Amino acid sequence: MTRAFVLAVLLTSCSSASHTPEDPIAFNHALHLALDIDGKNLACTDCHAGAERAEHAGLPALRECLRCHVKPQLGDRDAPNPREARVRELAAVKEFRWTQVTRNPGHVYAPHRAHVGIAKLACAECHGDVTSWRAPPTHPIERLTRMSECISCHRQWGAPTTCGTCHR
Repeated sequence: MTRAFVLAVLLTSCSSASHTPEDPIAFNHALHLALDIDGKNLACTDCHAGAERAEHAGLPALRECLRCHVKPQLGDRDAPNPREARVRELAAVKEFRWTQVTRNPGHVYAPHRAHVGIAKLACAECHGDVTSWRAPPTHPIERLTRMSECISCHRQWGAPTTCGTCHR
């Protein structure tokens, strides 16, 4: 077996999900990223705070949602969206976790801090057009599971492509 074949098998088996449970809230990225709050749009890092400073961006805790949704938000018709009440309902009962569908194998090191905080790459470079997502992803984002995508990007931006850069 070649080394490349073994890596491909590991990446495929570790990053794919055969069945993804539904999130308790169908989070709409498109709606939230289009919001104008005090003259500025929300950014990915407003909810995924770890993206600039940590190894993993992480999925926001429900308390992040409550920063804006502790009280009903009025929609286009000056009436709260009935689905929005689910946020407060879940907060009253328990903390929940969003379903993470893309995971890198443990030997792959791709810190968000290096890509977002230091290299200043836009989230869309790896994650695609998140502003069009009307529901959470239900399957792994393919480009995040293929080493060839990472190598191609590293070459494009002049970043190192030695094995030790991304593999521990």
